[in-house]
Amino acid sequence: MGVKTRIGIMSLVRGGFGSVDLPEEVTLKCPQCGTEVADKGQCLVEFAKVPDKESKTGCIMRLQVDCRSCGCFGKEPAIEF
Repeated sequence: MGVKTRIGIMSLVRGGFGSVDLPEEVTLKCPQCGTEVADKGQCLVEFAKVPDKESKTGCIMRLQVDCRSCGCFGKEPAIEF
């Protein structure tokens, strides 16, 4: 049995907290060094607001990596199936 990747959703819920678990078959990794990402640990993943002119609200939410192993920041995670 594999380990589930957990992503924090605090930035999506006003005044709230929580997380979502991805299926065991899906793993998110740092695109630079390959460290597995999660909501805790050496390589974090978070939702971040990114400006988008085509969106009705003027921004979209994107997953971004903050890797303490290699220093990668702000890039989208690599997905492994």
